[in-house]
Amino acid sequence: MSLRAVVVGTSFGGRVHVPALRAASIDVVGLVGRDPLRTAERATSFGIEHHGTSITDVASASGADLITVSTPPAAHHASVLEAVATGCHILAEKPFAMSVAEATEMVAAAKTSGVTAMVSFEFRWQPAEALVARAISRGDIGEPRAATVVSHSGLVANGLPTAFNESWWGDAAAGGGILNAAGVHVLDRLHTWLGPIVSVSGDTRQVTTLDGGAEDTYSALLQTADGVSISVQHCAGVRGQGLNVCKVIGTEGTLWLEGGGAFLSNGSEPVALEVPDELVPPASPAYDKDDPKHAYTAFEMPLFVRLAERLRDEIAGVDVSPTMPPTPTFADGLAAQQVIDAIRSSSLHGGTWQQTQPGAS
Repeated sequence: MSLRAVVVGTSFGGRVHVPALRAASIDVVGLVGRDPLRTAERATSFGIEHHGTSITDVASASGADLITVSTPPAAHHASVLEAVATGCHILAEKPFAMSVAEATEMVAAAKTSGVTAMVSFEFRWQPAEALVARAISRGDIGEPRAATVVSHSGLVANGLPTAFNESWWGDAAAGGGILNAAGVHVLDRLHTWLGPIVSVSGDTRQVTTLDGGAEDTYSALLQTADGVSISVQHCAGVRGQGLNVCKVIGTEGTLWLEGGGAFLSNGSEPVALEVPDELVPPASPAYDKDDPKHAYTAFEMPLFVRLAERLRDEIAGVDVSPTMPPTPTFADGLAAQQVIDAIRSSSLHGGTWQQTQPGAS
């Protein structure tokens, strides 16, 4: 029998969650939104029978097994706790929460209920990222010692793109900003590759004139539990030439991302890592290419399908190969939130080093 899912959130939830779940053979039977009229209209357009403003009511009426939460970040905590209380399995969007305290409560609630609980870190399935993870775990560069990530783009240099959710992206109080919206994926990448990040020196700032006070730029020095030193700078307000660097340096070699591929050098000519069949993303489900809201759907959707397939398999108890991307759990969402909170705290205190788990030995 197919899993039955309710999607909470009619924007990104409707644009990506609904078709990706369906591509993973999950039956989408309910839609929940803040505005009853708009939710009804979108449910009709998506061919979804049950809809409303209450997660509990729609989950009950639809007989759901699974709930995905794609609300604005400030609403994740309440939505996830309500969803967990229904006894359904959960997929929560990133950024996971607004604080470590919220994230900790969500992790505890899911653990108590015993449900499968995952976070939308779909870029773990980006082929080049997955190849670097494999190469590090194989020991291809010896022991990692240092890493650098630089991302300079004009993403918001001229205001918010039409594909973005203007109700929260620029609003710091609603969970907006580049650190929550995109930096969280960078932090999860580093966590997946190099292990837990334990201390942080960070800075957040705004170089554009976005309304709402959310940062478009952050910088951070990070230290992992295994002693890897990491430097990150991420700016979405660049005018002119952009820059993307992602490099991991080990005792016996270096790995890096470039032009969508992954490369390895052990002192000789760089070698491009080949993408095996199991890491090739699926084709994107159909979408409206003329709708500006779908500007990023072509690269978002295939990876989200892989995430939805993993969610389906985790619920079914299917064993996951250790060479495949690890399942992103609520614990991983909490780990990323600990780093985000530490970066923000460090920035407020002039860049002083902060532990991601204060008081931990």
